[in-house]
Amino acid sequence: MYATLITAVESQFALSDWTTHAIAIYPDNYQGAIGDQNEFCRLNILPATSRSLTYSGEKSLSGTIIVSMFVKSGEGQRRVAAIADILDGLLQHKTLSSGLGLGASFVTIGGLDSKNTALYSAQYIVPFTYYEE
Repeated sequence: MYATLITAVESQFALSDWTTHAIAIYPDNYQGAIGDQNEFCRLNILPATSRSLTYSGEKSLSGTIIVSMFVKSGEGQRRVAAIADILDGLLQHKTLSSGLGLGASFVTIGGLDSKNTALYSAQYIVPFTYYEE
């Protein structure tokens, strides 16, 4: 169930709407080289609760998808907002055939990145519920 959830979320980023904007997205624990050091995202899928409905045999996972956005610092929040708008088109209020239901998003501002002050960070957050029989 967990691996299927991750595949369902990651498949949304294979859509042309995301790749058209040429923004690289990496798993949160990625340790390799990042191609564009001025702009990239990190994806974290956090299941938090699970349920099993005995009368229907249905199982569900609920949690949060967090996309950490890193953009060039010193240019304000406009680029963060533009990336969040692109992410909304991919994720917000979607119900996918895989059983993944996504809710309303919000953005939190992290400010200058503690590891690289040339980057400004923010987090795009959207709750999910994943159903499987």
